[in-house]
Amino acid sequence: MLTLIACAAMLGVVWLGYPRRIRHLSTGWRRILIALRLAIVVLLCLLLLRPLVVFESQDQSDSVLYIMTDISRSMQTEDNPGGGTRRQALLKILAAAESDLQEIGKKTEIRFRDFSDSLKTVQAPGETADGTMTANGKVLELLSEEMGKDRVPAVIFLGDGRQAASGALDVDPIQAARLYGKLQRPIYSVGFGSTEASAASLDLALDELDLSREVFQGNVLPIRVKLHANGAQGQPVRIRVLLENRAGKQDGETGEMIPVPVTEETRPIAMHTPQTASDDVFIQLQIAPEQFGDLKLAVEAEPLPGEVRKTNNRVETIIRVRRGGIRVAYFDIVRPEQKWIKQINDSSRIQLDYQWIRSGAFQGRNNIPERFFVPGNYDGFIIGDVPADAFTAQQLQEMAICCNRGAGLMMTGGRENFGKGGYAKTVLAPLFPIELPPENAQLTDPQRMLPSRDGLSHYVMQIAAPDQNRSRWNELPPLSGANLLVPRQASLAQVLAVSDSGHPLLIGQTVGTSRVLAFAGDTTWQWSMQGYAEEHTRFWRQTIFWLTRKETDDEAPVWVLANPRDLTPGQPTELSFGARDAVGQPIVDATFELSVTDPKGTSIPLTPRSGIGMSLADFSQTLDAGDYWVRVKASKDGQPIAGIATTRFHVNARDPELDDPSSDFLLLREMSHSSGGEFFTPEAFVERVSQWAQKGLPGIALIRQERMSLWDNWPVLLLLVLLMASEWVIRKKRGLV
Repeated sequence: MLTLIACAAMLGVVWLGYPRRIRHLSTGWRRILIALRLAIVVLLCLLLLRPLVVFESQDQSDSVLYIMTDISRSMQTEDNPGGGTRRQALLKILAAAESDLQEIGKKTEIRFRDFSDSLKTVQAPGETADGTMTANGKVLELLSEEMGKDRVPAVIFLGDGRQAASGALDVDPIQAARLYGKLQRPIYSVGFGSTEASAASLDLALDELDLSREVFQGNVLPIRVKLHANGAQGQPVRIRVLLENRAGKQDGETGEMIPVPVTEETRPIAMHTPQTASDDVFIQLQIAPEQFGDLKLAVEAEPLPGEVRKTNNRVETIIRVRRGGIRVAYFDIVRPEQKWIKQINDSSRIQLDYQWIRSGAFQGRNNIPERFFVPGNYDGFIIGDVPADAFTAQQLQEMAICCNRGAGLMMTGGRENFGKGGYAKTVLAPLFPIELPPENAQLTDPQRMLPSRDGLSHYVMQIAAPDQNRSRWNELPPLSGANLLVPRQASLAQVLAVSDSGHPLLIGQTVGTSRVLAFAGDTTWQWSMQGYAEEHTRFWRQTIFWLTRKETDDEAPVWVLANPRDLTPGQPTELSFGARDAVGQPIVDATFELSVTDPKGTSIPLTPRSGIGMSLADFSQTLDAGDYWVRVKASKDGQPIAGIATTRFHVNARDPELDDPSSDFLLLREMSHSSGGEFFTPEAFVERVSQWAQKGLPGIALIRQERMSLWDNWPVLLLLVLLMASEWVIRKKRGLV
């Protein structure tokens, strides 16, 4: 609007004002100059308004209609209202729409494609439905590649919608459908079957097995698994853990699966009673494996009477149980320090079992389990702000026996432990590297913890690279006070850390086979709170490693891992493997021979590829359920490296296609809406095909537009220059310039 007003104003100024300036000229020259000036203003208005001319035309070029029909095994399910299988219902609908499709075919080429986990070109759909999986997203990608640059006004997608694929075939169909929408190729889906197929019958299923695939011998292994219970309302379901017994078995042989026994610290059995007809719940279990090596672990829901499908009642995986796990008993009252120290429990190597100790008036209610003091159960003990009388005399005696047999002992800062806690009068007193006076003297000012001269090179105090270690300790926040510790006279006590004012903060010594630490602080948790969580974790992990004599970890010279280790049929796994020298450094120029033996006993050689610090290989021939054994041989310069590394992974006896054959109309709707199409019931589809036969497919005739600019071109610019130049020349000759 403002542009039009400006144009009108310019024309008005020229028409009313310009004639006065040239009124002394003859009539002919006045008319020429006014005409030139008006023409210039008109051209300027043209440039301001930017007019376009749009030419429209219809593109009636050849187009292709794709009709995709599902031939996966779930289409054999007999759950249609009128009886028969889903595939039969699909063929019946196509037969009902045949005449209308023939009419559409006069203007558009129709191509039929059967699909399951791949695409199959057919002249007409048949009754066979034997596809092993349904990979909706993958077949949409394959069809898009086939389309190329063809004009595709619509894709008709007929099936039950259930996505049942694994591995590389498990492509998100919604994402694939969005790409169809961007290319203006709408998907019109038609759903067959019942969405309540699985809920109508009794069925238990386990999946989403969640646990650490690597654990140390004797450490507690938490297990989490999801239970789907359909039609089992009010019936108790028993879930249990089974573990392989490999006694007397060689590599390549599978041991017997034995139920894990119940102990005080394990929970290998759980009971759950579903409250609804379709119940989903996560089950929590835990075990403490005593054997070591690669072991098969299974979680099983015991079948209920009348349950038809039982292949989905059990999930299996392979876990690696390593020797050398560390179990530490930690006794303390409730305070911030114990909360943050317990975070090192996230490591599969360290298991820190915390026992809350009541203090003050409630101290008499302490009931510490005897399992903490059984020789061999724990590799070390940490005592926080706990007095000696919180333990019984027998427990202190048993703790001393454990320490004499090699268990470590540590006491942290506190007000009710050390000398005031009465430990000077206990059997533990000779173990401590410090004096134990009747009262605990306290350093109330902030104490910055620094390595001593001896501690700078000690394993416990290495929280950064050697050239950065001292400066990193200087960066850590100071402790909020500490106990005043005095090294014991005539002992082998070694001061590992001191405060910035020179007071000993960490003192250690070896007594017989036991290592003992006295730590004056109890506020290292502030390191984590102020941005030094990694340093906090490293300090406490290394403290426990040293305390329990586990600071070195022997590893085999040749190693191999599989990830993931529990698969569904057809899912690939990645194998990583390598070799290391005597000091644990990777041998980068080693050569490898790698093979996988499948459940049928067939050995399949693989070609390694280079990785970072290791070699890699992919294995995807996993259609058969069972154990797959991996063997790796390594050599350097033609000489074999000692040892053959073995591992295994497991393919669960699952049928992704039939474990849950219920239809998924919601997925079909989302696919259609994401691509700009629609979802139809079979009856509505027949009606829509009839409309297309009469009125044509949507988008079959494209309206093409061609725009031509009337202002942004060289003739307009040239005309403007000529008009302005002509006016200037005339005005010059008439004395107006």
